[in-house]
Amino acid sequence: MIVLFGASSDIGQRLCRKLENVGLVVRKVSRRLPDGFSADLQTSEGVDEALRDADRVISCAHARYTSTILKCCRPGVQVIVMGSTWRFSKVPNAAADEVRAAERVFLASDKRGVMLHSAMIYGGSQERNIQRLVAALQRFPILPVPGGGRQMVRPIYIDDVVECIFQSVRRTWDAPAAFAVAGPALTWREMAAACAKAKGLNRSFVAVPISPAIALLELLSRAGFRTPNPDILRRFEESPEFSTEAMVSLLGVVPRPFEEGIRLAVQGWENLAAENCGCESV
Repeated sequence: MIVLFGASSDIGQRLCRKLENVGLVVRKVSRRLPDGFSADLQTSEGVDEALRDADRVISCAHARYTSTILKCCRPGVQVIVMGSTWRFSKVPNAAADEVRAAERVFLASDKRGVMLHSAMIYGGSQERNIQRLVAALQRFPILPVPGGGRQMVRPIYIDDVVECIFQSVRRTWDAPAAFAVAGPALTWREMAAACAKAKGLNRSFVAVPISPAIALLELLSRAGFRTPNPDILRRFEESPEFSTEAMVSLLGVVPRPFEEGIRLAVQGWENLAAENCGCESV
């Protein structure tokens, strides 16, 4: 029995279909799905019951729930949990701290399995980062880019993440492990240009100095104005380094280039928009 937390997420639903297509039995833990098993990772209510006969556990939920899941798993259960490449960020960030704490707990546990630290995921209907970028490109012919967009990013298409989890389930792990899963590297500006091209747009990008922008946000914040967190801009100065060698060598997953993935993502979003408005996609 495979128990899947976060089964109602885009990744969870795609993974569940993939697992069931090869004949595996999946208990979908979700309060949103009509056939889901109800359990609450925040309060731990129902988690023991959800895991009662599991031999493999997958969590597509936030890494902060790793400790709860591990405590409720019986000995010998193989566990696959999702982390984030936030784990490699040097910019002060509470979300990154949560992932690092979850990794420490996981690696110190007696459970066999893997924590997959995913880079920014795009594709599907629930992610918002790339969709917000595409929306901005559609709205503005010229886009200001902090620092010129020179920092390296490694976005990964949703189906490649699903394949990583799927292959992790099929593999036998001897001990807890953790590594990154990410797409091929490109600059933020190259990523934005690929998004524009996928939408058939011709857009210009203007570099904006980061330091003055951060100073302005901090000044406005001290003056009582509500502003975006300056750390958002600081991340434009950061290109976290991590290896995806284990993704290829252990899981056999070679992620698709962003240019290919974003075309699929845009097509999916356009098809979904057409379905929602009752029109046919052209």
